[in-house]
Amino acid sequence: MIGSDASDLDDARLVARIAAGEEPAFVIAYDRHAGFVFASVARFLGDREAAAEVVQDAFVTLWRRARQFDARSGSLLTWLLAIARHRAIDRLRAEGRRPTRDAIRLEAFTSEGGTGGNPAHPDVPQELIADAATDPGTVAARRWTQSVVRTGIAELPQHERQVILLGYAEDLSQSQIAERLEWPLGTVKSRTRRAMAQLRARLGPVTDIPDDGRPSERDQRANESRMTAPGPDR
Repeated sequence: MIGSDASDLDDARLVARIAAGEEPAFVIAYDRHAGFVFASVARFLGDREAAAEVVQDAFVTLWRRARQFDARSGSLLTWLLAIARHRAIDRLRAEGRRPTRDAIRLEAFTSEGGTGGNPAHPDVPQELIADAATDPGTVAARRWTQSVVRTGIAELPQHERQVILLGYAEDLSQSQIAERLEWPLGTVKSRTRRAMAQLRARLGPVTDIPDDGRPSERDQRANESRMTAPGPDR
């Protein structure tokens, strides 16, 4: 059985115990990650009820196929997000619609010209900048990335969240942010760098933000394919 220190177990060990049929480990994994997955799906679909069903499907998949999880291809959170993305897009296809335009604000990560990002915000990774694509698959993929990133931003400490939202949602330069918040420019820059580092550490495999030691989106997709492929339930 899981001991009293189970909440301190890393995700790989939790999944190993879930694979062994230990329900308390599953509950811990759910408590640890369900909120983030739900918020991301709700932003993407614009439908909280549908998002709850998608999250349920993702965790049912975890319970049934935990033995297939490979920590080398991504974290448990990124795997759950991959399953949720798959389910959410399937749901949209079945309903014959695109992600709701009200689910997220595309302007938050839109370049103001060219492909080099917004020159006012050189720290923003290119992978977070929206393009003008109209292909449904491309739009859905981009909106999913933005939904997950917005959820990550919401989890940042207040000061880091402030600089990111002012910079990328209101399109203020770092000098303008410093003026509005009455902070030294160096403080704005350091908090921006710290916020982006936290987003990379948390979401790198999802958004394909380069991050040393973390898997690429290609590895993420390979893990997703293994986990969603038809196979016998536990």
